[in-house]
Amino acid sequence: MGVSLAFIALLMARWLATLWTDFLWYQSLDAPDVWVTLTFTKVWLVAGATFVAFLVIWINLFVVDKVSPRRFVFAETPDEELLERYNEWIEPRAGIVRLGFSAFFAILVGLGAAAWWQDWLQWRGGVSFGVVDPIFQNDISRYVFGLPFYRDMYGWMFQLFLITTLVVVAAHYLNGGIKIGAPGQRTSGGVKAHISILVAVIALLKALGYVFDKWELLYSTRGAVFGASFTDVNAQVPALNLLIFISIISAIILLVNVWFKGWSLPAVALGIWLVTSIGVGGIYPSLVQRFSVEPNELNKELPYVQHNLDFTRFAYGLDGVDVRPFNASTGLTADVVEANRPTINNIRLWDPGVLAETYPELQNIKTYYNFDDVDVDRYVIDGELTQVMTAARGLDELNIPGGGWVNERLVYTHGLGVVLSPANDVTTDGLPDFLIADIPPVNRSGEASLDVEQPRIYFSDDSQSDFLIAGSLEGEVDIPQTGGTSDSTSTVHYDGEGGVELGGFFKRFAWALRFGDLNTLISSQLDATSKVMIARNIQDRITRMAPFLYTDDDPYMVAVGGRLVWIMDLYTVSDRYPYSELANTARLNSGSHLPRTFNYIRNSVKAVIDAYDGSIDLYIFDPNDPLIQTNQNIFPGLFKPLDEFPQDLISHIRYPEDLFRVQTDVYTLYHMTNPVDLYQVNDPWQIARDPSTSPKPPLRGSFGTAPMLPYYLLMELPEEDRLSFLLMQPFTPAERPNMSAFVVAKSGPLGEYGDLISYTMPEDRQINGPGQVGDFIEQDPVVSAEFTLLSQEGSNVVKGNLLVVPIEDSLLYVQPIYLAADTGGIPQFKRVVASFNSQIEIADSLDEVLGLLFGSAVGGGDQGDAGGDGDGDGDGGDVTPPQGTVQELVERLLGLAEDAFDQADEALRNGDLAEYQAKVEEARGYIEESNRLIAEAVANAAADSA
Repeated sequence: MGVSLAFIALLMARWLATLWTDFLWYQSLDAPDVWVTLTFTKVWLVAGATFVAFLVIWINLFVVDKVSPRRFVFAETPDEELLERYNEWIEPRAGIVRLGFSAFFAILVGLGAAAWWQDWLQWRGGVSFGVVDPIFQNDISRYVFGLPFYRDMYGWMFQLFLITTLVVVAAHYLNGGIKIGAPGQRTSGGVKAHISILVAVIALLKALGYVFDKWELLYSTRGAVFGASFTDVNAQVPALNLLIFISIISAIILLVNVWFKGWSLPAVALGIWLVTSIGVGGIYPSLVQRFSVEPNELNKELPYVQHNLDFTRFAYGLDGVDVRPFNASTGLTADVVEANRPTINNIRLWDPGVLAETYPELQNIKTYYNFDDVDVDRYVIDGELTQVMTAARGLDELNIPGGGWVNERLVYTHGLGVVLSPANDVTTDGLPDFLIADIPPVNRSGEASLDVEQPRIYFSDDSQSDFLIAGSLEGEVDIPQTGGTSDSTSTVHYDGEGGVELGGFFKRFAWALRFGDLNTLISSQLDATSKVMIARNIQDRITRMAPFLYTDDDPYMVAVGGRLVWIMDLYTVSDRYPYSELANTARLNSGSHLPRTFNYIRNSVKAVIDAYDGSIDLYIFDPNDPLIQTNQNIFPGLFKPLDEFPQDLISHIRYPEDLFRVQTDVYTLYHMTNPVDLYQVNDPWQIARDPSTSPKPPLRGSFGTAPMLPYYLLMELPEEDRLSFLLMQPFTPAERPNMSAFVVAKSGPLGEYGDLISYTMPEDRQINGPGQVGDFIEQDPVVSAEFTLLSQEGSNVVKGNLLVVPIEDSLLYVQPIYLAADTGGIPQFKRVVASFNSQIEIADSLDEVLGLLFGSAVGGGDQGDAGGDGDGDGDGGDVTPPQGTVQELVERLLGLAEDAFDQADEALRNGDLAEYQAKVEEARGYIEESNRLIAEAVANAAADSA
């Protein structure tokens, strides 16, 4: 007993320590009100539910004691004798037993109320949507904010009275009020009245449940689309109304039964309810669906399809998509390409997935650093807006040297710096051309705005440890020293505002209890000013600060004002928006924080998190969203308005990829605005097929062929004369490879942020889709020969993202090609393939390949610089298409064939016939490839002369 009490006391102490230290954490972020609201809401809900449950159960047990006879007057049996002895024992202790049982069941029923906190707060603070549902004419807020809490309360009350009834029946039996197997009357009048009243309450609760079931029909999946269908409205609703009426009548019958003998009336009521529930509630709607709706489904369901169409497009923010025709002209010329030089200079030649392998090889510098993710952003470089790739150098907590508590908690505390490279620039070695690199971060761009004065990263998107303590007496490993030994590093003591001061003995004891870590209490390396840092992972940090918001999977780092900050997109999400189709989340990354099921989403908030001190600022980007308005009512002061968003960060905001993936998946069907088209699925689209082989994160869903993920572009849109930072998604018709449309989402300027534009292809001709172009690239003999040559000697050809680049009213396709060794190493940029109007070219640089496509008027950059932006050391002359390309490839292939024949002869001399045959086949393949190249060159020459 003593050990058990000590264990319970320890658990309670740890719970209180966690509660207190949580408060200290919120206080350190200037958000104690959030802790107060969250904590006291849960406490009051549990306390209130437990108290009400206690009263209900205690009063009913008190009534049991008053109406039960407590004596057996019939012939005794062994069971009855046992009950008599029980009553003799319990009678003097009845009050204590009643209290104990009431408290036990009340706690059992009441603890679950803590889970209602969000439903309760949103019901209490909910605002109107300003939209009513088309069936019951209620404001949408009743379903989004009200119905979840009503369901919580209904389920709890039904459970409470069901448990109470069972406890009461058992208590009456134990007290002798119910006699099983006895002749004559088996229950006394008082007992029957008591049970009848309780069952009547359950019947009334069931009637209330049917009301909620009617509202739930707005989420029905019975019809052609999501939402209430013809059968639901015209058969299920009347059936539920009848069940409501019968439940109320049953409750009345049960109450009337108090004055009658026996249980005949309740049995009749139960029979009527069962027959109605099965017949009217189940069979009748099925008959209506089968014999009335299915033979004439289009006419019957059309109004409800229209509801689904309207509500789905609104719920996903698709109601404002600007649909524009796109000519997909085949008349793109060198002059037009050159006139769009800002777009050309920002065509991305580096895939994030490739750089995620390249950056660590070049810039980890120490084994305990790593790059978790590579992001796309834009900065002004040399006066020009430039698309860049960026990644934070975080602390690799799985590779802390030496291990041990001191190293893991006190010494290795932070990452260092950020790397930045243009998305379009490549060095002569096929590597990224860094603008910011090394430790400490060296600004190679010459832009003062990219100077990083505070490079230390204590809060990141890949932190895994539950806590660390900065600012201890032990120095924290920092910047490697120059001029010392190879392993020499400087140390630093954290002096920022982040974290919670360790404080005196009681605080230290609380932290030690929370972590279950004795060293936190006894270590001599800690003092009162040491900073305890928890929730260092910024995803976790935001979730604790605002648990009612969902975080985007891809926060990104920005270098601004000499500091490093994270920008993270946050979402308000609901699965209770009437008539809105459920989201398809299969294309989200497997680590996405969005729920798997929802049907309403807004990117209402953007968070800015300082990488050094962990401070959080939440800015409202969609003030019209009723969910964020409701959360503002609940947590006043937590959010800041959009006009307070830092001016130097506005140029770095991005339209979030998670949201865009969800929207574009919905748009594959809901680009159709005619309900007949939607019902008949006349023009279904699908996400274009991805022909790339570069590394990508795993997705939630499984796909036969990989779907193309949206990508960021910095380009001039058709009919616009300025660069826009866009997120783009190509589409094809369902089960077809040709392009049907592409959708872009604008990331700025601020007044245009979030604008969605759908460019639809001409219907009178077929435009090649990305998957088709990828196949044509694979089949092109020149490209195939290049791939064959590149893949020699243990190297793998990696095909990068195939980018669809709109240039005025034409489409250009660009795909970078990388080379990676089988045994690892640094992936290098090697070639770039471009396609226009079914012509395919491959070259060493973007300007060179565009010169091959459009003629020598395109270009002007140094051909050693794959980006071709004119910043290289070349002479700046026009690009001349290389005349010897085919000849050189043929010569190289024939050389490989000769080598293979030599190896075959060597194998034959050694008696290895299998190797001999393999080498002969290899040589034959090289010769066939060279013959194809020669034949194509001859055909092209003949066509040109004609």
